[in-house]
Amino acid sequence: MNILLAEDDPNISTIAKLALEQIGGHKVTHVDNGEKALKLILEQGSDFDVILLDEMMPGLNGVRVCQEYLKAVSTPQPVIFLSAKSQSSDIKEFLELGKGFIPKPFDPMQLNPLIENILNKTETHAA
Repeated sequence: MNILLAEDDPNISTIAKLALEQIGGHKVTHVDNGEKALKLILEQGSDFDVILLDEMMPGLNGVRVCQEYLKAVSTPQPVIFLSAKSQSSDIKEFLELGKGFIPKPFDPMQLNPLIENILNKTETHAA
């Protein structure tokens, strides 16, 4: 898969990128803030199989990036939120906008299976 990873924490982005590329065999494009993420997905969104958005980034947060993306395209790629925010109201918002939510901190060894499970659930519901 071709994955966009929007994450501002250098430690988390390094770990996630390694897990996705080395363990999952995916191609990962990384950006470190919401403005870069929105610009990239508006220009190249269809090139990505999945978009991983951190909720708390400088500038535009992940929810705002996703809202703007959904307004701008008719057929969006799946968006999965990464966040340490785990109150039910936060999770509800993530699931209303995106296809799934992965809580931080996450186990790097479980990142690929978590993404696959979310995408498979989405495909099952769409069928």
